[in-house]
Amino acid sequence: MLKMKGLNLLLILFVSGLLIACEQPPGEITGSTRFADGRPTSVIIKVFDASNRVVTETASTVDGVFYTGRVIPPGSYTVKCFRGEEEVGTSEVIRIEADGSIVQDIIVK
Repeated sequence: MLKMKGLNLLLILFVSGLLIACEQPPGEITGSTRFADGRPTSVIIKVFDASNRVVTETASTVDGVFYTGRVIPPGSYTVKCFRGEEEVGTSEVIRIEADGSIVQDIIVK
């Protein structure tokens, strides 16, 4: 019985190791938010995945600069800008690769 428990433990550790090895490191999005005339603006930034769920949220600075941090799993995303509840700008669909970095500038209204 003890030998069987030891084998089960080894199997669990082996599978856990495989899952950890297969996990891809997250990426990041940096960029700026500006009006059409080039003036920077501060807005709330929300990153949505392909299922339209918010993955992360941040805000652009008064200079219009934003950074999500390295928290976004590889996949397809859309960056949307908000003032309160109103959506004021959106990106095209972008693709984050494992450990990747994307620069996304957004024109807001």
